[in-house]
Amino acid sequence: MSDTPHLSFPVVAPGGGIHPNDPRSPVSAHPVADLTHGDRASAELPDVLVVGSGLFGLSTALHLARAGRRVTVVDEGTPASGTTAAGAGFVGLWAAGYAWYWNESERDLEQYGIDFYRELAGTADIGFRDRGNVWLSVTDEGYRDHILPFDRHPLKPAGARLLTPDEVAQVVPGVSAAAVTGGFLHPGGIQISAPDAALALAAEVARAGVRFENCTPVASVLVEDGRTVGVRTTAGAELRAGQVVLASGSWTNALLSPLGRTLPFARVLASRLTTKPFGLGQIPTLMLPELQGLWVREHRGGLTYGHGGGYEALGSADVTAERRPQRTDLIDAMREQLAPVLAALIPSGGDYADTAEWTQGVVSMTADRRFIAGPVPEAADLWVVAGDNESGVTHGPGLGRLVADLVTGAPPVAGDPALYRPDRFDGVDYDVADEAAVGRAMPARREVDALRTSRIPAAAS
Repeated sequence: MSDTPHLSFPVVAPGGGIHPNDPRSPVSAHPVADLTHGDRASAELPDVLVVGSGLFGLSTALHLARAGRRVTVVDEGTPASGTTAAGAGFVGLWAAGYAWYWNESERDLEQYGIDFYRELAGTADIGFRDRGNVWLSVTDEGYRDHILPFDRHPLKPAGARLLTPDEVAQVVPGVSAAAVTGGFLHPGGIQISAPDAALALAAEVARAGVRFENCTPVASVLVEDGRTVGVRTTAGAELRAGQVVLASGSWTNALLSPLGRTLPFARVLASRLTTKPFGLGQIPTLMLPELQGLWVREHRGGLTYGHGGGYEALGSADVTAERRPQRTDLIDAMREQLAPVLAALIPSGGDYADTAEWTQGVVSMTADRRFIAGPVPEAADLWVVAGDNESGVTHGPGLGRLVADLVTGAPPVAGDPALYRPDRFDGVDYDVADEAAVGRAMPARREVDALRTSRIPAAAS
């Protein structure tokens, strides 16, 4: 049993993308005023201090640097050593049928992320694979409730199509046609390793002249005369900057609450399993909504997978979110539940699921399942990007670009900033500091469940 954070994970695109010479390009071509900040005197204050070096923080830092800002990234650990290292890496057009509560704004952020990773793969080995996404059903009811709606969704990407069981077996080598009742293909998808991609992104950030302050926990935000001027570390040092962006994941409220702002998070512990190699070839990412949101993808000739049985809501702001949780009881339960399912779905896997390695992280769900990105009303020059809703790998690049555009005053390239304002929850009829209440306020994970009930269990799957 191991919590080794070396998982490879998936990403989905509908083909095409932004040319590197286009100024909208996520990675290669961004107007650059001056990228020599790393060579300047260390006494010169950064324009922006980014707190957090996960995907949200790294993406924000990169886009700010490429917009000509001097940037410092500070983190209590090292880049991508927290929740990002445990990320499942799903990068797809989830707004095109899977996440019914999202619209074109999220779709545009998703496409930005897809283009971003495609270009990043040209600079480093991030485990990039071009395989697509396939949603599967195992019952006739599941096909009706979860698969058919994809085909009539207004954002359905070009080339997406329904699959018969035999077509599923053709598109996904190794899957038993007898185990499914149908499927739906989103073509042109990609797969990446989330931790490898984050480390490659950190290298891009460094090359852009950004300075890193690793292993430097932040205790509080410094505010003077209503304006943010930096942060104070747990060692008592003051790190000053013209503006501050909080990209601290599930730990964001610890820095915001003393300022009078609490974001409505329901923090959830999520688990992933990875088998030993057994000769499986590359396959699309598989998702089975009716089986507690089961997802499966190939990883180095084996499988990596997860589902709702490996999730647990922390339930209270008083519960500490560990950077690398160790909940082996959830792992054991997930193994027991999924071993027979995977054996039927992919028979060549044998009993490898019984001995799969594991990793865990803590994700932050928001009350409306939308992200938080924008200015913090309580202090000028303070920004936040948070609320990954378990899709931070997909949306991190686009959200980082969105926040960078907001900070610099540039027109947003992707995403509608009005949808992600931190103050949009002001005046709600529940306590935003009560994580259980936030969980109850969340829309149902799947549209068919939303039609049946207006509530969702505290632990999202």
